[in-house]
Order: sequence, then structure tokens, then C-alpha cells
Amino acid sequence: MWQALPIVSLPRALASLLLTLPLLMSTACSRRPKPGSLAPLTAPSWAAPLEVKGFGPATVALPLAATTPRPIVVVLHGARDRAEWQCGTFRGLLGGQVFILCPQGREVEPGFYGLGTIDATEAELRAGLAALKARFGAHVAPSPILLIGYAEGAEVAADLARQEPSFFARVALLRGGAASFSSSSAKIFAERGGKRVLFFCTDVPCEQEGAQRAVFLTRAGAAAKSVKRDLGPYLDPPFVDALRGEMPWLLEGDARFVAPRR
Repeated sequence: MWQALPIVSLPRALASLLLTLPLLMSTACSRRPKPGSLAPLTAPSWAAPLEVKGFGPATVALPLAATTPRPIVVVLHGARDRAEWQCGTFRGLLGGQVFILCPQGREVEPGFYGLGTIDATEAELRAGLAALKARFGAHVAPSPILLIGYAEGAEVAADLARQEPSFFARVALLRGGAASFSSSSAKIFAERGGKRVLFFCTDVPCEQEGAQRAVFLTRAGAAAKSVKRDLGPYLDPPFVDALRGEMPWLLEGDARFVAPRR
């Protein structure tokens, strides 16, 4: 059995070292990465193409320098659109603290893309999420995911949210999808983990449909609201500024997100 020697019997230099060793160990430990922290996420740019098996490349906006897992935002674009445009817009809106995955969809004319059927889009999104996780690993936080759909993409986003409410627990439907929830589907959405739905409209029929569906969702136990803004059909600066004012409500209660400033 090892027997501890009294410090007084050791050479003075070694005794001094033993006396200071606890302090040195404490300092070294304090410099170690905290449990669960990650190496900072680095990339040549805030935006990167993401190869998606079986589909065209998605665009992903990155949380550069992130050292903790970051949540995912999925953005489904409209007809005759491009994924990188949507990713750029919503990175400007949400900031650089989250992953923003923007599926490409299918080419409808040279240089412009729409979405496929709901089944095709669902398959593309699943493949895109798998590719995101495979490439960025522990930097990607688990679900739930914030799902945003614009125009044509809003209709598809509403279908996805009804199918997987615990996965897509917060949903923003922009200029579309306002008639998407019946009273029964609203009840299912709330019971299966759906949290919040924002209907963001630019015309009266959309706002009226959204208001009725917001009642269904609220009665079922989810939070929902329908708003109308006098805006054009494009994701231009006035549209983004108006939407920014609604994002704190949509993100309320999810500490993983930092709501954009109004």
C-alpha cells in the first residue's frame, strides 16, 4: 500500500509544487470546454449548398461560430422562386443563430423552382434534414422545428404541420394556407404537440379564413393568430419588416430561439 509522505520530509521545491498543484489543477479545469460545448462552427460563408440524396441541392443558412446545438428553421418557397432567396431573407429576419434549411423543389422553368406534390416535398424535406444532420452533426439541435411556408409553400407547410404537429410545432403560413385547418385537424394538431400557428395575410379573404382557423386552433388548446398587412406579393423589405413584428409571438416559449428585434 502506498503511504503518503509528510510534505515537510520532501525537498522544498517539490513541497512547493504539491502545495500549488490544487490551484494549477483548478485553473486548468476552468479552461476546459464546458460539458456539451462544441468546437465553433466554421464555413467559408453564412450560406452553403447542401447535397440532398435523390433531389436537387438545398440551401442552408448557418449559425457561424455556434458552440452549442442550434434549432432548425425550414422555409418552403413559393412558385417560380429560388431556395437561396428565401434563406437570405429569413436569415436577415431571424439572425445568424439558427440553421435555416431551404429545399430546392423542382425546376418549373430555367432558373426558377416550385414545389412538388406534398409526398414529393415531404420526401425531399426528410432527405434534406438527414443531410443536414449528417453534415453538421452535434451542432444540429433535435426537433421541434419552426416551419415557414410562403404562398405555394404555405399550402404545403400546412399539410406537413397537420401530419407531424409534434415535429413542426410552430408554423408560419405567409400569404397562403389560411383555410388549411378544420376544427377536427386543429384538435389533432393541439393534442399531438402543436404549439403555435401564425396566419400572415395580405388580403381580406386570407385574413378572414385565417381568423376562423385561429379560433379552431385556440379552442383546441394551441395558440394561433391571423393578421393582415397591406403589402405587395413579394418578400421585400416592407413585408419582412411587418413579419418581424410577429415573430416574437410565434417564438414565445421556445428558449432555443432569440426573437428578432421589432
